[in-house]
Amino acid sequence: MKQKITSLVLGSILCCSALHAQESSFEAPAKNWIKENSRNLGIPGFSGLTLSSVRKSNTGETLRFQQMIKDVPVFQSEIVVHFNKSGKISYTGTESLKKNLKETDTVPSVSASEALKKAHRASRSKGEITYEENKLFIYITDSGETKLVYRVLISSFDNPGSWETIVDAKTGDVISMKDISVKHHDKNDSLHKKKDKKVTSKKTLVTGSAYIFQPDPLSKTGSAYAGDFVDNNDATNASLDAARTLVTIPEIDFTGGIYTLKGTYAEIKEIEAPAKGIFTQSTNQFLFNRSDDGFEAVNAYWHLDNSLRYINVTLGIVCKPSQNNGVLRFDPHGFSGQDNSHYLTGSESLGFGEGGVDDAEDADVILHELGHGIHHWLAGGISNADGLSEGCGDYWAQSYSRSLNQWSTSAPEYNWMFSWDGHNSFWDGRITNTTMIYPGSGSYYDKAQIWSAALMRIYNRIGKEKTDRAFLEGLNLTTSTTNQQNAAIAVRQAGIDMLGQFGFNCNDITAMTEEFTAAGYVLPEYSCTLGTKETVKQNPVSVYPNPVSDVLIVLLKGNKEEKAEIYNMEGRKVMETTIRNNSNRIDVSNLPSGNYILTVKEINLSAKFIKK
Repeated sequence: MKQKITSLVLGSILCCSALHAQESSFEAPAKNWIKENSRNLGIPGFSGLTLSSVRKSNTGETLRFQQMIKDVPVFQSEIVVHFNKSGKISYTGTESLKKNLKETDTVPSVSASEALKKAHRASRSKGEITYEENKLFIYITDSGETKLVYRVLISSFDNPGSWETIVDAKTGDVISMKDISVKHHDKNDSLHKKKDKKVTSKKTLVTGSAYIFQPDPLSKTGSAYAGDFVDNNDATNASLDAARTLVTIPEIDFTGGIYTLKGTYAEIKEIEAPAKGIFTQSTNQFLFNRSDDGFEAVNAYWHLDNSLRYINVTLGIVCKPSQNNGVLRFDPHGFSGQDNSHYLTGSESLGFGEGGVDDAEDADVILHELGHGIHHWLAGGISNADGLSEGCGDYWAQSYSRSLNQWSTSAPEYNWMFSWDGHNSFWDGRITNTTMIYPGSGSYYDKAQIWSAALMRIYNRIGKEKTDRAFLEGLNLTTSTTNQQNAAIAVRQAGIDMLGQFGFNCNDITAMTEEFTAAGYVLPEYSCTLGTKETVKQNPVSVYPNPVSDVLIVLLKGNKEEKAEIYNMEGRKVMETTIRNNSNRIDVSNLPSGNYILTVKEINLSAKFIKK
């Protein structure tokens, strides 16, 4: 049923709906902020903003406003307004807002069913359809055209992936088609294995036991990938068996005398080929060795359950998929048996490949893919063009494996990602101590290492739990298109908003500022004063976007004219202009790419920015 959107007094700028949003006492001040800044934000008069979600957390309250044209949402376009515990706006996210929209008719000429058929043909779906979604959006094409489209997501058992097809709702043309599942590396070697039956079950929860790798046999024993510690086509031996750890499984489904790897946070599922079943059994002792297919199943289940339990229970941060009643589905033998794994953005589930070292044998791979999900659930979507989501996955995996204290700080493996699955003949793996500076170069997998390395340096200075908290609460302030630069601002702001809670102090904020700055991110100025109650004073002037391509916007109060000057990093003035509240857009499109300083002497503003 189509939901009704009710226009309010803000007219074309704001509208309001019960579109899955809780009530918030901050809705009115958030709308006021948007209204006051609507001109500077470039919101077209024919579009509106709908309150789509309210999230209350340890940092305050976050409101998300979805951009709309009539009753159709604009794809990946929203504004985030965050209020700290004192009820003040401490962070706003506007980078995903689409400003180059053109007014368009929102009545489709092509039916949803016809668009779905076209999407199935385009994506070459094959076998059982495991996920299907078809929604109407306003969409900006790569060439800048505004179109009414159907966005269709399809996952099928024999063609693994989360296939996104964009169908023109007026003409029926397929505009684009791609797999938007998020993989942990870019190698795709096929390695198929045998098939078993599927089994289904219901939920009654008990405990059990299992052998797992904690986090992998090389880290557990301090070994190199050689001798007994090579994959050898999934064969086991005494050394690999001795590298297992016996653990308690907090929750297993027990129904009709059958035990299934299913609980409050995770659930095994047949999602994609090869079909190996879900390893139900008549005992709660899942005591496999790595040559048994059941080993990958219970290893993935334990690590996923343990990590989500840590987030939701220990840290008290609600972080779950929106699908399947908040239970994360995973397939320990998926991806058509290839040497890769992925997070499926449509069904919000995980599929682990089997080529080389089976991916579900390495906790780094398991938690990396979970990291994509965490990013998706907190930010409301994923854009990996800047490598942010890959970096999030690497951080989340490394945060756990480093906490086990298995490698000395001088060992190369201390900074390795995918210590068992990678850094071998199958693929090179990644590291979390890159010296590359943002925005970096190479693929988004390369750039991802900037983000994870910065977070791990913060981790080493302020500890695991504080860094995990700031990371998770910071992602909650971001959007589906946020880049690393703005994510760094959000993560530090989350730390600032938690001052006085969970042990956060000014030294922690200083450490975060120093390490993010060292990584090349540009952060707003701040001062933190120690006392009976920690306070943070921030510059009331906002300068964005950062990095910038063409127009730099300076938000300041009052209509007094101010002289603004821009200097390069050699100290040479390269531009001079005047700004005031209603004329505050600086065209920097002709500046060469690089780092610059914007100064406005009368208001003591000095802000560093990056010209792309």
